[in-house]
Formats: sequence, C-alpha cells, structure tokens
Amino acid sequence: MTAQLIDADMKEMTMELPGLSFSRTGGVETERFVIENRYADALFQTVRTPFYSVIDARMRSRECLKVYSQTEANDYIWFCAALQGRMTSACGSHGEETWQSGQSNLMTYTDVEGYSYFGREKPFRMLEIMLSTGYLEQIAAACPGLFDEILAQHARRQFVRATAEHIRFCPRIGKALQELLNYESAGNAASMYLDAKIREILSLFLYHTARPCDCCTPRDSDLLHHAKAIIERDYLNPPSLHRLALMVGTNECKLKHGFKSLFGTTVFGHLFDYRMEMACRHLLDSDKTIQEIAALTGYEHHSHFTVAFRRKFCVSPQAYRFEWKKAV
Repeated sequence: MTAQLIDADMKEMTMELPGLSFSRTGGVETERFVIENRYADALFQTVRTPFYSVIDARMRSRECLKVYSQTEANDYIWFCAALQGRMTSACGSHGEETWQSGQSNLMTYTDVEGYSYFGREKPFRMLEIMLSTGYLEQIAAACPGLFDEILAQHARRQFVRATAEHIRFCPRIGKALQELLNYESAGNAASMYLDAKIREILSLFLYHTARPCDCCTPRDSDLLHHAKAIIERDYLNPPSLHRLALMVGTNECKLKHGFKSLFGTTVFGHLFDYRMEMACRHLLDSDKTIQEIAALTGYEHHSHFTVAFRRKFCVSPQAYRFEWKKAV
C-alpha cells in the first residue's frame, strides 16, 4: 500500500509515503522515512512484524496546510493514539473528525481518499498500530465478545469506530505506548514484547470504554444523553441531581439508574471524569499553572485538585505533564 499527499490548492503532490505492510521475513523489520520540503517536515518510523505494524508519524507543516491523501484499498484494523498537537481529517464521505493529543480509538477505514488539515508550525504526532484481521480474530477467539461487533462490521466493509468520539486514553495506556517504542531493549524477544504491549494497550482501551446498554427506550436514551450534555456544559457549576432530572424531564431515581446503566458511571462520576479530561487538555496543550487549571476545572483550591487528579490517574498533575513532555 502506498499513500500520496496532494496539496488541495496547487493539486501538486507534496509527498509520497512508503507502503504500509507487514513483515515478509517472519521477523521484526524497521524502516525510517524522512520528508523535508517547502510544505512540511515529517518523520515516519515503522516497525513491522508478520501480524501487525507500528507507525510513529510526526508532522510539522510550515504553513496552514490541507492535503488530500490517496491510498490503495486495505484490510487492516487500526488502533490510533494522538501523542501531540491537533489535526482535522476526513475519510471518504464520513465527514470530518478532529484528533487532539491524548485521544485514541480503534477503527477501520473503507474509503481510500481523504484529507488532513494541519496548523502552521504546530507539530502533530500520531502512533498507529496496524493490526491484520487475522491477528485480531486470534485475540477475539480467546476473548469472546470483546471484538465480535467491530470484526463483523469490518467484514461487511463498514466504516467502524469502537467509540463514536475519540476518547482520552489513561496514563497506563500512555505508559504502554512509550514502552512499545522501546521494543529494541527486549533483544531477541522483541516480537514477543511487542505482542504483549499491543494486547495490553487493547485491553486497557476496552476497559476504559463505556459500553451502552439495551435496558432503556430510545426516549430514555435521549433524555440521558441530554443530561450528559448538560453536565459537560455546566461542569463548573453543575445542577443538583434533582434539578438535573427536572431539566431533562425525568425523575431522580430513573436518572441515577439509567445514567449508570447507559454510561457505566454515575452522574457525578461522569462529572469528575469530564473535569479530569479538561484538566488533561490544559496540562498537555497549554502552559497554564496548576492553580489556573484547578480553577478552570471547578476546584477552588489547587490542593484539592491535585488530590482528585492523583486519585484518578495515580500521579500528580505536575508529574503527568512532565512525563508527557518527556515522551514527545
């Protein structure tokens, strides 16, 4: 598979990427590809095995750049994690999606044409794990129910996302992604090490993915999604449970039980998680102080914010920011 990036205005090919494939020798193969032209600087480092490949892609455009991509059809399933920056992309007729640092998803593509938009002088880094269908089927056979739906949709050549929106990955996944790139330290066991890390990443991703249920009517589901939207909109000054129930047209008991069943967490648990997600964005994408971030996420005292952040991620906000900066 080859990929060409074409400037949207000039209709000029800006770069052609090497083919993405799996190892043909049965071992671990590596490749490094550098692009330096008047449009952008880019670095692509690929590690290939017979069943999966890991692509570490880094891009810094010299100006606001929108490029079209054209690739050959593929039959892969991707785990993607944005490690730095922000990028907007589109694939075929499926509309635009935005990637921000700290987000991840498990997905497949059915279309082979699309575009990506990069901001001027704003570096973007994505780590992609390209999985063969056979490899994921092997994992699915040992873990019934986990990948059945995504594999079934993929077999029907449907556009697949494990989660409708990209979700922020936890520090444990971030740590595993960093360790994945240090596979060479495993020596002759590199292939086994890579396999173990990929399975760890997939299991952690599924563990942290909220799963919807079938126990509520479409109307109930709409009400609960409305409640979730209100919590996220008013996270600095959230309504009480009683007030929230009135706002969406249900009662407090139904709100509490339905929310937990549909989203896998309580109303205030989701509020806490959303505040922590906002905190992560500020920590990774700004130079704001811990005191400023505490205030921006609804905490009057930064010490209370630090305690809450540590309870969620098992590290302090300062350590989280430091480890991330070191990784990228």
